[in-house]
Amino acid sequence: MHRLGIALTVLGCMFIVPVAVADTGTWSPPKSLYDLPEVRGLPDLFTLADGSPVETEEDWAVRRREMKAMLQYYQYGHVPPRPESVTVVESRREAHESGLGAMEYVTLEIDGNEALRFRAVFYLPKQGGPRPVIIREEGNPGHRREAPMFLEKGYIFVEYARHDLDPDKDRVTGPAQAAYPEYDWETLAVWAWCGMRLVDYLETRDDVDMDRIAITGHSRGGKMALLTAALDERIALVVPHQSGAGGAGCYRILGPGAETLAQNDKPHWYHERLRWFGMQEERLPFDQHFLKALIAPRALLCTESFDDEFANPLGSLATSVAAQPVFEFLGVPEKNGVHFRRGGHSTDAEDWARLLGFAEWQFFGKEPANKGAYWETPFVLPAALEIEEGQRKIGHAVMPNGGLVETLPFTATETTMDFRMVDSPGNRADRNHHEQGSFGAVERVFAIAQHQVSAKEYVAFLKAIGAGGSANERKQRSSEWASQPGAYNHLTPWQYPGAPITQVTFTDAIRYCNWLHNGKRKGPQGPETTEDGAYTIVDGVVGPRNPGAKYFLPTEDEWYKAAYSASRTGSGGRYVHFKGGNDTPVIKRPDQEAVSVWGMAGYADAIWEWTETPVGGLHRAIRSGAWFLGNNRQSAGRFYCNPELSYPSIGFRVARPAP
Repeated sequence: MHRLGIALTVLGCMFIVPVAVADTGTWSPPKSLYDLPEVRGLPDLFTLADGSPVETEEDWAVRRREMKAMLQYYQYGHVPPRPESVTVVESRREAHESGLGAMEYVTLEIDGNEALRFRAVFYLPKQGGPRPVIIREEGNPGHRREAPMFLEKGYIFVEYARHDLDPDKDRVTGPAQAAYPEYDWETLAVWAWCGMRLVDYLETRDDVDMDRIAITGHSRGGKMALLTAALDERIALVVPHQSGAGGAGCYRILGPGAETLAQNDKPHWYHERLRWFGMQEERLPFDQHFLKALIAPRALLCTESFDDEFANPLGSLATSVAAQPVFEFLGVPEKNGVHFRRGGHSTDAEDWARLLGFAEWQFFGKEPANKGAYWETPFVLPAALEIEEGQRKIGHAVMPNGGLVETLPFTATETTMDFRMVDSPGNRADRNHHEQGSFGAVERVFAIAQHQVSAKEYVAFLKAIGAGGSANERKQRSSEWASQPGAYNHLTPWQYPGAPITQVTFTDAIRYCNWLHNGKRKGPQGPETTEDGAYTIVDGVVGPRNPGAKYFLPTEDEWYKAAYSASRTGSGGRYVHFKGGNDTPVIKRPDQEAVSVWGMAGYADAIWEWTETPVGGLHRAIRSGAWFLGNNRQSAGRFYCNPELSYPSIGFRVARPAP
């Protein structure tokens, strides 16, 4: 371990308490992480650690100190204070190739320590006078193609080399950690501290408008940018881009394919305490809306891609909405923004244009023609996060699938599912891929549906149980039913009835299993048709599979074995994973599908499937054999999602006992 300090043993792990601890309000660390209560929703921003409410701006100042202390203690580690000096030790200038300004290359040194040097490149406009600044972290500064658009508008664009103070390598002590061994900071905190030191230097320049400083970054750089702005109030605007877990995302609210806390493969970015919360996120005393709330009353714009599921765009929207009451409370409702586009895990021209437009609005009051483009709410969020009366309304809603939403008004007909037997019980599990656990071992023979439940089959279910009862009762049983009697259409992005049904919550998938278990009842009926049978549902909470269940969702092990096991006899310890190159949410026709040795088809479609398996206290495991954009775990990766969420790429298939 490369950090020094006072060691504290918690849960059998060695943790470091920093020598210098900032004012933490009324909050103090627990004696044991096991003392932390379970918090199923997002922790309240307006309740102080002593339980009293935040009612004034003075109260909020205390709460802000508490949240900052919690984030540093659990997630990022503590940073050293501001050094005495940041000075230029090397400098050269040249004209920019665009003709719009100049480039100035500098090497900065902290407190006269030669080991604490980092490089920065300034793109300087021709316009005179103090200018607004956009800061961007970069591994190799000096090659930004987007610089001319900022030079033309009179902005100084600055890149700094984050790796100069921390090389971004696990178990490697960087120059900054070596210089301050008494602090328990990790890589993201080092990079943020480096950005703060760049702002120190900006204060010494006559050409900088210190009231108009912005910082941005992509992916890990976005995490760094958001943390930097949370710790340094001199930064007036922060724009994290596709920053995901540990950045603008969310640990509790996970879209399909989102990076989970347990899945983090960059442990050196975070304090080791954070790892304890993997697959028990309900114990987290914070979530990333804390980080966003710390930005208020300054400006925040989160830019995301629908298609970058690994960066959890759904979670980023959730934390932005959750932080919005703080911006409202401080009287700046339009300083919190979120924008979505299509495309990959990258920064493109649209992202830079949005950043510049938001900066022009927040810095100079130049309102965009469509302010709603900076407050987009394209996903269905948990009920607790719905926009309340008096809060900022939805500005511009767009669908993740580009606006294609079709109803399925076709006539429901009786359908028969094809099942495939999966035998050889007692088989061995697969190897432990990515340290996420070993899966595939099943002790019993079972049968699994050859295909996912189709839109046509699901609509037959809706029509059958929709007969009789009031609209409100129907709404309670399935969140996707139309509210008008006689109309039971299901909104789905797929365009033909044989496609897998999507946008179905885990609970509604369970209701479908109960309906099958109870004999596909039709006509007037009570809630026992959907709320009991294979599973018992009480107040929306699904219990374990009941003995004698005739139809059920497969467990994670059952799904994994049916999809990947390559051995039909014996102990079955060999597994083959489908690694497709398909990175767009399209449905493959049957003649294009991958079929497992057991006959399970469609598992390589770009569709996630619910499984029965709970993960911690908040989530259910989902599986898919397809390659998803941003998913660097592929088919063997373990992902999970909130059971109350519906999503355009989540469907399900059913299983049953062996005949």
